[in-house]
Amino acid sequence: MIIKGASRAAPAKLAKHLERKDTNERVEKLEFRDVPLENLEHALRHMQMLTAATQGFKGLYHANIDPHADYPMTKEQWFRAVDVLEQELGFEGQPRVIVLHKKEGREHIHVVWARTDLETLTLRSDAFTYGKHERASARLEEEFGHEHVPGKWYKRDMDKELPMAELNHAEWQQKERSKLDPRLRKEEITGLYERADNGQALKSALEDAGYLLARGDRRAMVVVDIAGEVHSLNRQITTAKAKEIREKIADIDMDSLPDVNAARELQEQRREARNSAKGRADMGDARGGVEAPEGADGARRVQERPEDASGRLPTLAPSDDPALVEARAELDRNHDRRRDIFEQDWEKRIAREMDLVMRQINEQRDIERRVDWKQMEPGKGIERFEHKLKDRLDPQRISDRYDERQRREKERDARDVQRREARMAELQRDREQAREKLERKFDREHSQLADMHRRDQERARQQELDRAREPQSPEIKPPDRGGGYDR
Repeated sequence: MIIKGASRAAPAKLAKHLERKDTNERVEKLEFRDVPLENLEHALRHMQMLTAATQGFKGLYHANIDPHADYPMTKEQWFRAVDVLEQELGFEGQPRVIVLHKKEGREHIHVVWARTDLETLTLRSDAFTYGKHERASARLEEEFGHEHVPGKWYKRDMDKELPMAELNHAEWQQKERSKLDPRLRKEEITGLYERADNGQALKSALEDAGYLLARGDRRAMVVVDIAGEVHSLNRQITTAKAKEIREKIADIDMDSLPDVNAARELQEQRREARNSAKGRADMGDARGGVEAPEGADGARRVQERPEDASGRLPTLAPSDDPALVEARAELDRNHDRRRDIFEQDWEKRIAREMDLVMRQINEQRDIERRVDWKQMEPGKGIERFEHKLKDRLDPQRISDRYDERQRREKERDARDVQRREARMAELQRDREQAREKLERKFDREHSQLADMHRRDQERARQQELDRAREPQSPEIKPPDRGGGYDR
């Protein structure tokens, strides 16, 4: 029996996961304890809302109890398992929800507790839960008579090596999405790395095998598989350390690699091109397929297929291949969408930047106006009285002060106009540079698409040539019935 769990928030997202019926054969809500409504999302929102009285954020504890498929559980055993785990975690008396899932013929349950203790207005501790999970698992295995499952903490045999799972949770999720075995993928990429002499050779070998090297956001270099999943290059190579890998692939220019999003789009176009080409080939075979000729003359005609002087079947010109034309058209449509998004984003950015400049200008002018007023108009007291008296005796002073303020305002207007124009010119220059960089990226994606299509086409033609050159199967001989002669 395996038990996993962790503290979390996001009750709506958790409720959506627990109620999914597309990935589960059956979803059954077994219990709502100490919650006002028997609606899963409302119940989890209520449990999370209790954390408002505390200084915490993760107000839920989500656990998963998963026994082996060979041991079917009754409802009483499920509740007993939840009670034992609740005791080990220290969540006695807390509101909880239990949901049962049946997936691929196996049943498991999800339990969600509220961590907020209403008496102390604090969160129940979630420390050292790995050992608590294994203690509960060991108790339940002994009580139910299940086979013992080794663990890393409480159930670990110190005389043996630390047990390691073949796949972690992230790798398992990627396997579910892409339907590709990560163990086979690591073995394949490791073999390509060992056979490559340098980084460029590794890059070409990966592309021939259906992978793409790309620039990662947090990792230096990543591998994007045909399903669009992203993997760290260092983690896919099991026979070398990160330092050795960096030294071997140092000849690869990072700027020449596409980013993760561009690599995913290229892989998607590659999949669509393969699917469309396969569909056309299947349709052609179904409509006008030629039957294989019989006899020795027929076999000779099959093997005498037209080839060029180099011994390879002729390949289609890239501009004439419908699959490549379709992929290029889709790539162009994608580029047009990205250009529109680019222009919209830059318009919004320019508007935000200019609005910020205007706010800064207005704030600065308000400060300068207040300073001018203090300089030209005394505040209060005897100075204010003398100032007003002089204005009555000489009214020209009022006109002079007004003219001076107007002069300073004109200077500020000219200065602010220059400031706005300079900022606008800087933003326009940055936008042009970003647009040129985007167009260079589009050109790289077009060339990479053409290179991938050419390699796929050459590999397909070579496979067709190899199949054409295979010798015909020998004729079926009658079975030998005794030493090669008749008795």
